[in-house]
Amino acid sequence: MAGQSEVDDLIREALRAEDAEALRALGEPGLPDMVTEVFRGRNRWVGVTMTANLLAVTVFAVVCAVKFLSTDSPVVMVRWGTGFFFCVIVAVGCKLWYWMQLDRLALSREIKRVELALAQLAATLRNRP
Repeated sequence: MAGQSEVDDLIREALRAEDAEALRALGEPGLPDMVTEVFRGRNRWVGVTMTANLLAVTVFAVVCAVKFLSTDSPVVMVRWGTGFFFCVIVAVGCKLWYWMQLDRLALSREIKRVELALAQLAATLRNRP
């Protein structure tokens, strides 16, 4: 994304040195911090519930796969195969929800940075003679 880096460069040039230093001090969280951020805040119970659901359907998917491979009856194979397919669909849904939460939290973090920069700019403009 060349356009995104150009916009970032323009913003950095527009900021004064101390403003840029303050934003740099905020830093970018690492992957473990971003992953565990879903489990913080008011809705942490939703993250825990989705993780528990993901673990449960993953275990059940493994059980379905083992049973599917160990049976000879086509009717039983269809049943276990359907269970496996359902578990995979639910697991994919849980992962998509989790990724969307990570994206929402990253977007919220960026909006807060813009708000901070605007507040600093407003304070600077108020202090001008």
